[in-house]
Amino acid sequence: MQYDRLLDVNDLTIKYNIEGNLVPVVDRVSFYIEPGEIVALVGESGCGKTQVALSLAGLLNKTAHVKHQVSNDIKTAMIFQDPLNALNPVMKVGKQILEGIGKRTGERSKKNEVISLLEQVGIDEPEKRYNQYPHEFSGGMRQRALIAMALAQEPDLLIADEPTTALDVTIQAQIIDLLRKLNEKRGLSILFISHDLSLVKSFAHRTMVMYAGRIVESAPTDIIFSQPKHPYTKSLLQVASLAKENDSFITINGSVPDPRHYPSGCPFYPRCDVVEDVCSNAFPKMISDQNHYWNCILE
Repeated sequence: MQYDRLLDVNDLTIKYNIEGNLVPVVDRVSFYIEPGEIVALVGESGCGKTQVALSLAGLLNKTAHVKHQVSNDIKTAMIFQDPLNALNPVMKVGKQILEGIGKRTGERSKKNEVISLLEQVGIDEPEKRYNQYPHEFSGGMRQRALIAMALAQEPDLLIADEPTTALDVTIQAQIIDLLRKLNEKRGLSILFISHDLSLVKSFAHRTMVMYAGRIVESAPTDIIFSQPKHPYTKSLLQVASLAKENDSFITINGSVPDPRHYPSGCPFYPRCDVVEDVCSNAFPKMISDQNHYWNCILE
């Protein structure tokens, strides 16, 4: 079934002035999100994922130089990796959520709406929790409170930036299940940013792989996992599998390049196992196979 796209982003570029030079941390990124779709944006730390998220949420640092074309006027809300830092420690949780509702209802109705939101995100005793402070919440409850704050804004798109990283595995699963239910019941579109491919596999409808400020592969999630095309995607999946087998933290050899020193050509070629001479010359053109896209000379 075809949908009108909720969001279309074309050639998003984000630069910062570093040592007198404008340095791109996101470079000509284009993507779309459809209504009711969960899209994952994955890649190692430093690839530019959070910068994309902050741009969509209108939260980029004022020093950023941004160039992009967004064809849809939508309301976004964002939840963050560390809920303790995202919540005001000296304000009661209920009041913080209340601020997101704005002036669309009266005071009593707004309080009832907040209590309802707390209940919807799975917080027990919502009337009691309304008057508590963030330090009285567990880590999982704080993340649920942040989700309630986001829902209070009635967003078209929920941007979740590593929302489970600070949580233990059991609570991670609960938060993912909550987000899935919100997607199914509300038709809420979600941009899910993560480096944890095991979470993405069972959660996202479509996955975009980002490296050194560029999206290098995009496809339905099952295709990404079963038929990856870009060497970087293959490397991510390989180390994720090895890490799971050995119950340890394993990374790809080498590191994400500093934006000040992005290599010419394909940014992954210094770490690539199948590199060819041409890879250092120019960023490869996009190859497409139905709804599967990747930038690599290999087909």
